[in-house]
Amino acid sequence: MLKYLPLLLSTVLVAGQDASPVKVHVYYETLCPYSRDFIVNQLYPTWTKVKEIMDVEMFPFGNAKFFPSGDGWGFKCQHGDDECKTNMIHACAKTKFNDINIEMEFIMCLLSSNYPPNAGAKCATQVNKDWHPIENCINGLEGQELLHQVGVQQQQLNPKLYFVPWIIVNDFFSEAQVSQCQQDLLEVVCSKYEGPNWPAECKDSIQAHMKNKTMANLA
Repeated sequence: MLKYLPLLLSTVLVAGQDASPVKVHVYYETLCPYSRDFIVNQLYPTWTKVKEIMDVEMFPFGNAKFFPSGDGWGFKCQHGDDECKTNMIHACAKTKFNDINIEMEFIMCLLSSNYPPNAGAKCATQVNKDWHPIENCINGLEGQELLHQVGVQQQQLNPKLYFVPWIIVNDFFSEAQVSQCQQDLLEVVCSKYEGPNWPAECKDSIQAHMKNKTMANLA
């Protein structure tokens, strides 16, 4: 079976022309250990390898709730007020940066820190951005409205979110796919991409996956 790997790989590689990037939407909580593990150990590494074939968007909300409060909104988060603060840091940074490349670097810094709620200023400096616009955002009505918008968008999910990280690939959700993404997001992204110009990392990933599958069948 191994001698057929080059043929199988070439068949996958030519399947499709002018393909769109693989859309990966992640709904998560900033202090959830499972969310942080996925972003730090799967999403970010995969992004650094094959971001040219990925369309990533992140939504920091998860099992939080929102409610009217004065002229704005209040929030109750699964891991407490500090998680609400850190969710809002991400919501504000996402808007202020308006650049997924900078956002990904910032979120990687934030979620890999010892305590994300206190890492915003350090991480803004690390990505060469001014922290003060984000700080003003999270301390004012703007941050409340931005996080509320994330919550409203999350409410439109079908099926409804019932755990995090909630990972949607090319507008499709299943628990099995989430499990696959948590184990090997690179393989999932590469297998979903239908374009002709694959990054070298995809070729290596698919070839390794095929080899492992073949060996498992022979065992």
